[in-house]
Amino acid sequence: MARIVVHTHGRARERGYADLVALYAERLTARGVKLVQHSDKLGHDAYLEKLQAAASGGELILLDETGESGSTDWMVDNWRRWRISGDNVHLAIGPVDGFGEEAVAQHKTISLGPLTMTYEMAAVVLLEQLYRASEIERGSPYHRK
Repeated sequence: MARIVVHTHGRARERGYADLVALYAERLTARGVKLVQHSDKLGHDAYLEKLQAAASGGELILLDETGESGSTDWMVDNWRRWRISGDNVHLAIGPVDGFGEEAVAQHKTISLGPLTMTYEMAAVVLLEQLYRASEIERGSPYHRK
């Protein structure tokens, strides 16, 4: 089974976000998901280089407002595909101003929807949706339709 790695550009600055990120990251650890919080001191290009190096031999997917998005079922389908893949999957939340057109053109992208949100909120939403997908796969009562 492949490992899923979630990358963020910096740590959540507000305690509420930081607590939620930590909560979902801890829950997902047993399911093969790892959270990597890179320094927010890294410039855009240095962050992208770190992501590309980390994803070498795997798949790098950037979170971007123009990326593919969908329902919870869409996320579950992705979760399952990523988990059975032979390659590690790296999901990257961009720096404050996003990844830029060149990076987005070079890599697969997904979106959490059309709303603009802070990278801290994006981290919470992404981690919660991954956790939800894992719980749906397990058949737990966490998700209700």
